[in-house]
Amino acid sequence: MNKKVTFGARPKPLSVVDPVAADAFVSGGAETQPAPPPQAQEPAEKVKLKRLTIDIEPALHKRLKARAAEEDTSIADVARRLLQEWAHR
Repeated sequence: MNKKVTFGARPKPLSVVDPVAADAFVSGGAETQPAPPPQAQEPAEKVKLKRLTIDIEPALHKRLKARAAEEDTSIADVARRLLQEWAHR
């Protein structure tokens, strides 16, 4: 038995997503008014970032990921903060 499956065109990604509206939609409040756009601020000086890669044990990664999720942050943000504190001691 041979089945032919056809797919339509790939949907185009949205260029701008309002995180407040997205959270409201997910929590069931899609009918609420979207938040006004943030006020324009002076652009900060762009700094080219450097990538740092480290190897850690899977158990530590699991604990870091869980703790970062509890605190609504990312492992990268935690690492940046701790490295900044350590470097400026």
